[in-house]
Amino acid sequence: MRRGALALALLALVGCTTSLERGERLYREGDPLGALAVWRSIPPQSTQHEAARRRVAEVEDEFQQLVVRYKQRGRYFEAHGRLAEAIMNYRLALRLQPDDDETLNHVQELARTLAARKEKLQTAFSQAFDAGNLPEARRQMKVLRTLDPIDPELEAAQRRLDETLRGRVEELLTEGRRGFSSGNYAAAEDSFRSVLVLQPDDESAQGYLSYIAQIRDSERARAEAARSRPRIASRAPAHETEEPVTLRATDAQIRGEGFYQNALAAERAGDPFQAIRYDLRALDADAGHEGARRHLAELRAKLAPQVEGLIDSGRNAFQQEDLQGALDVWRRALLVDPDNARAQQYVARAERLLANLEQLRAEPAARRDGGRRP
Repeated sequence: MRRGALALALLALVGCTTSLERGERLYREGDPLGALAVWRSIPPQSTQHEAARRRVAEVEDEFQQLVVRYKQRGRYFEAHGRLAEAIMNYRLALRLQPDDDETLNHVQELARTLAARKEKLQTAFSQAFDAGNLPEARRQMKVLRTLDPIDPELEAAQRRLDETLRGRVEELLTEGRRGFSSGNYAAAEDSFRSVLVLQPDDESAQGYLSYIAQIRDSERARAEAARSRPRIASRAPAHETEEPVTLRATDAQIRGEGFYQNALAAERAGDPFQAIRYDLRALDADAGHEGARRHLAELRAKLAPQVEGLIDSGRNAFQQEDLQGALDVWRRALLVDPDNARAQQYVARAERLLANLEQLRAEPAARRDGGRRP
């Protein structure tokens, strides 16, 4: 009897639930399309019709904003050659706006372009890897992973390449360290330069090469000083014979010097923001690296007048719903002025909105759109 009474009570409760309330429940559960379908089914003569019409308008506005954001994010990734991510975001826009034929056609064209480029690059990668041409294989894989960072097959190929590169780089670094410790700087230099062919920004190889250059500079200076001294007929005593120039450094100091050299190279290449990133990594590796500290301060002072312009540029991108582009610009501003409160607030807001977009993307399709496909 009690079970029967409970069942009747539940049925009565469900029966009392209005279409407006059922739509709200679907909306809260993450099915806004289902909610729209329920609200639109409410007839004009119903007392709920006006309230349902307002909710439809509100959710459609939300959809339109999401559509714009997904499209802008798609354009951002497309402009940076990240076609798989661009396609994914355009398709998310299509789920919300399935009648957008222009976007559908663009997605189909992008998908064809992506497939053709990947096929060509995968062939080039396989040929280079099989031939043992690791620098070329690395270059081809970098382009492939830019085009499509989420392909499981590429992940497996990337792991094979990384393992092979890691083994060869470690061999060369070991040879270089051995030559450096024994004073055979020519052999050490050859080994470290070979590392940079495989990994152009390897901080250990860059650091050792910088120390070798300093040693050679010291040896040249000493030789110049010796030539400028008056010649003495008698031979100098053995205890006065000059020792070879050596420099002792910890691994952290060598890595810090390598990051610093990468910073200088980035600045010469016209990318001061990347230079700042390398300076920060240098100081993270070796907090006492005065060159990196001085260089970082100089770069920040030089770029300080650009901070307000960067913040405004990010705001313009944000107003166009280009969240990723805005975030990139504001993060550059924070590289220059890490304590800038406005930039910090804007970055936090953009990151929250992007996290919300990622959460929507991660929801199961059936939950997001009721199992429907455009």
